Amino acid sequence: MEAAKPSWAFGAGATRAEKGLAYAVSLFGICALVIGGNGLGWTWWQWLIGALLVHDLAGGVVANGLDTAKLFYHSPLTFTDSVFARFVHHPVGFTAIHLQPVLIALVIPGGTWWWGLLWYGWALVGAVVVDRAEERLKRPVALACVVTGIMVATYVDSPPGLEWLPAVLLLKLVLAHGVPERLGRPAAAVGPEGESRDDVSGGSGSHL
Repeated sequence: MEAAKPSWAFGAGATRAEKGLAYAVSLFGICALVIGGNGLGWTWWQWLIGALLVHDLAGGVVANGLDTAKLFYHSPLTFTDSVFARFVHHPVGFTAIHLQPVLIALVIPGGTWWWGLLWYGWALVGAVVVDRAEERLKRPVALACVVTGIMVATYVDSPPGLEWLPAVLLLKLVLAHGVPERLGRPAAAVGPEGESRDDVSGGSGSHL
């Protein structure tokens, strides 16, 4: 029997609990937007766009951080030869198609006019830098991109109700998606008799 194609959201083999957590965070984010956004004066279609944005970004932080999604996106794409699919499968290409900050700035009033361009560019540059960094530096570089972005975001006027977007966007695209799983494992420590820590443990159990 032919194996099922991996999901572009979760990869292959994600459990019901893992998927449920991603959807739960998505739902929580939408509820937080509705409750916290009371009085924004948005139209129904602006609320719809906001809800879809939260679903994609907030739920996407969890979905993109799953081992199954990381394995899918950081392994060769084997089930299609589509040029577009290969572009989206690449960490930088995946980030490049996330034009939400630019588009949302066009439909939600308020904030600095270049707000959307700033965070789209910040995420894209972060994805490029993480992709080109040596293996042990990928996660630290991603964390640096996220934390500096969060700090800068406090000084840039955003559309009302979307102050959270830079942090969540960078968490999803640069950290959760851009960093392969199990990176930066230190070299095996040497024990008193010259054996490595792995040897001392007898090679049993899982290695973190």
